Amino acid sequence: MSNSVQGISTYQTYLMVKTTSAGSYEKVVDITSFPDLIPPNERIDITTLSDAMRKYIKGIGDTSEQTYGANYTPENYAAVEDLADHQYDYALWFGASGSAGSEVPDGHNGKFEWTGDISVGINGGSVNEAVGMTITCVPSTVITADVD
Repeated sequence: MSNSVQGISTYQTYLMVKTTSAGSYEKVVDITSFPDLIPPNERIDITTLSDAMRKYIKGIGDTSEQTYGANYTPENYAAVEDLADHQYDYALWFGASGSAGSEVPDGHNGKFEWTGDISVGINGGSVNEAVGMTITCVPSTVITADVD
C-alpha cells in the first residue's frame, strides 16, 4: 500500500517575486485565485486530402497572460503597482512551513517560475462583496516547474 499524497489543497499558495538576481523570493500579496500555469502546446494541422482522419504535429507553446485574483486594499494595490513596468522573476509556490498565522512560504509542494511583467486593475463590484483586484502577469520566458 502506497503512502503517497493523493492531492493538495490550494491553501498556502503564494505569488512570489524576486527583484534582483542575487535576491530571494518574497510574497507579492495574498492571492484569492490563480490561473492555469502551463497550457498545452498548440497543434499544427498537417492533414492532406488523402487522409481519412486529421493529422497533427506538435506546435509551439503559449504562456500568454496570467491573471491572479486578490483583495483590494490601498497597500495591496501599491505593492503590485510598484512592480509594474519591470521584468522580474515571479513564481507560484505551493506550500509553507510554520503554524497558522505565522506561515513562511517555502514551496515544498512545488514551485513554478518565470520572468515577466506585472500590472494591476480594480474589479467591478456588487452589493455585499469584497472589492477585488486582478493582477495580470505577462511571462517573457517559459514557465519552469520545480517539483521534487
